Amino acid sequence: MEDVRPKLEDRLRQRPPVVTVSAKTKRGMLRLLDRIAQLYAMHTSRIQTAELNKAIQDLRAQRPGPSKAGKRLNLLYGTQVETRPPRFRIFVNDPGLMTRDYGYWVENRLRERFGLSGVPVIIDFVRRTGGRQ
Repeated sequence: MEDVRPKLEDRLRQRPPVVTVSAKTKRGMLRLLDRIAQLYAMHTSRIQTAELNKAIQDLRAQRPGPSKAGKRLNLLYGTQVETRPPRFRIFVNDPGLMTRDYGYWVENRLRERFGLSGVPVIIDFVRRTGGRQ
């Protein structure tokens, strides 16, 4: 199993932990049930808007958004709009500037920061409407 684990973890985008169990001896079943309970708690969790916006501010400082034709993507602010699974709406200046790579990077940083590894996460990058750009 230890030979296969790195290959599995590379291919699984949500980075769920691999829990080994034995159907024959039932070894590892308690560990599996504990992990299921932890994942369910994360799946149904809600992140405060202030905490999410602090994380977005930190992400902007760590890595500026991609640019195209002299315009740079700017992560403005966000909110969690659903649970089961956690769904975030992050407002940006121009969603057309979002790249797949940057979107995955944002997702992975949010997973790390809020302990969402192994849980499906949905992030909608949407244009801020009204007000200043």
